[in-house]
Amino acid sequence: MESNPSDNHAMSNDYSHTPVPESSTASGLHIALIVTGTFIAIPTFLTAAEIGGSLGLAKAVPAFLAGSLVLAVLGCLTSMAGATTRYSTSMLVKFTFGSRGAHLVNLILVLTLVGWYGVTCHVFGRASDEVVRSLTGLQLPQAFHAIVGGVLMVSVAVSGFKGIDRLAFYLVPLMVFFLGYTTFKTYGDVTDWHATADYANPDLTLTTAISAVIGLYIVGVVIQPDYSRFARNLPHAALALIVALGIVLPLVLILASIPSIATGEKNLIDIMTALQIGLPAFLLLLLAAWSSNVIGLYSSGLSLSTIFPHVALWQHTLAAGIVGTLISLTPVETFFMPFLITLGITIPPVASIYIIHLFLIQSGSCDRQMLDRQPSVNAGAFVSWTGGALLGYSSYQQYLTLTTVPGMDAILGSTILYGTVAVLISKNRKENTA
Repeated sequence: MESNPSDNHAMSNDYSHTPVPESSTASGLHIALIVTGTFIAIPTFLTAAEIGGSLGLAKAVPAFLAGSLVLAVLGCLTSMAGATTRYSTSMLVKFTFGSRGAHLVNLILVLTLVGWYGVTCHVFGRASDEVVRSLTGLQLPQAFHAIVGGVLMVSVAVSGFKGIDRLAFYLVPLMVFFLGYTTFKTYGDVTDWHATADYANPDLTLTTAISAVIGLYIVGVVIQPDYSRFARNLPHAALALIVALGIVLPLVLILASIPSIATGEKNLIDIMTALQIGLPAFLLLLLAAWSSNVIGLYSSGLSLSTIFPHVALWQHTLAAGIVGTLISLTPVETFFMPFLITLGITIPPVASIYIIHLFLIQSGSCDRQMLDRQPSVNAGAFVSWTGGALLGYSSYQQYLTLTTVPGMDAILGSTILYGTVAVLISKNRKENTA
């Protein structure tokens, strides 16, 4: 039987514009490992150290748990959206914000993902230079390390979901082992679980710490359909996110914060080097950067493919990797925490809006006919997005707040606004059919 050329094209582009067929699905375990491989990363280590060192572990743990819980709940919903429709995030955004309106949203997602890639790659280059010098005495330009790391990351990202799946399956257990070993080496040095570090940020409160945790993976939650569309069924998709974000993420944050609190050092790699476990430090650094950035690049490519559909997915992914690597050659880590908090405010509304649109307006189904019938720009979605982000910013500035957590206020604001839109649309449909 001859294969359909259109099917071959869809497969070669990892179903960037079409639903994933049943034959290409994977188990929830694979999805959970991919998600875990995303957040066992350099930004997570930095965030855990910042929060743990500023609040003390006793106060940091509630922030880790609360932020992870929010991510797990929202992640389950976005994961179910992907598994229900089999469409990528960029396509769900297209169904929600309109064929033209989606271009702006997807472009912002691309800029966010590429910026995240740049932060990770920059820290990788700097830390890799330190580890290599301590082990071998060899001193190479930091840019060299960042570029080599970028090449490794791009090489897997262009291979699509299957390459990412294989990478996560082998790397995640190794990363958990190295992180656990470092924590074991320093656990006994923590004498006061309320103590803060010398680098403590006095402006970091419990609520802003929760927002930072949300911001840490909120982009991952928003783009979760990119991977959950490959889940075998809805239970597999939901359970994967519950395990990964509800259990493993807070555990990783706690494990990553203990060495920092024990030693007074903010950089986990510096800690591991000081403990004379430089080789495991380098391996953890390499694996963490590789795993997380590969996923970010892949989703960047999917979003770009929606904007420029006639360009191959691998070319989009390659272009995003080149731009991200160039960004990594600048001092981007200076703006890391403000970047996280901004993400935690502006990005969550996108997920809540496309979830409401899918399940309340489109009754859980997506097809090309729906896309053709809707306006090119969904004004209600954009108003709801803007309103949610403004409420989140207002909460951050302590002007007006619902929950005192900016990220949660942004989600609630957009949910209330677009939920109202959904109710009005449903009411109008009933009146027209009566």
